[in-house]
Amino acid sequence: MPLRFLLAALFTCATANAQTLSPDGYGKIRFGDRLATAEKRLGQRATLRPRDPACSIVRFKRYPRVSFMVEQGRITRADARTIVPNSAGVTAAMQPEEVLRRHPHARVEPHKYDEHGKYLILRKGTGKSLIFETSKNKLKRVRAGLKPSVDYVEGCS
Repeated sequence: MPLRFLLAALFTCATANAQTLSPDGYGKIRFGDRLATAEKRLGQRATLRPRDPACSIVRFKRYPRVSFMVEQGRITRADARTIVPNSAGVTAAMQPEEVLRRHPHARVEPHKYDEHGKYLILRKGTGKSLIFETSKNKLKRVRAGLKPSVDYVEGCS
């Protein structure tokens, strides 16, 4: 019986450290964190050091599938070019209709640049969102973060 508890504890620790995108953050990074705080927590410096203090995009070697928006020294958003594990349980294999069935509160908006695309927006309160981009009825990308940053279509201008 003690072995079973040990295995359960190890599984829980591994799951808790999983890299999951949510409206609150990704992995060990929390939206609203100062960049220096996130670097310290991860034990590594961001690459592509912020060039513009108003808005820059950085990456971390630990999180190669995700880039992070930094505004005024704080991480406000994360973008993935594919569908990464996320708090909504959405996978790349799902159809947009299935996402909407699972999340009936999601808002759907037309894509700004893709006439065949849409945004599926899952809000968390009034200040955070998880946004999935579709094209030709396939899930393509996901981003999450704080408003208004998460709503920017172009990212940093």
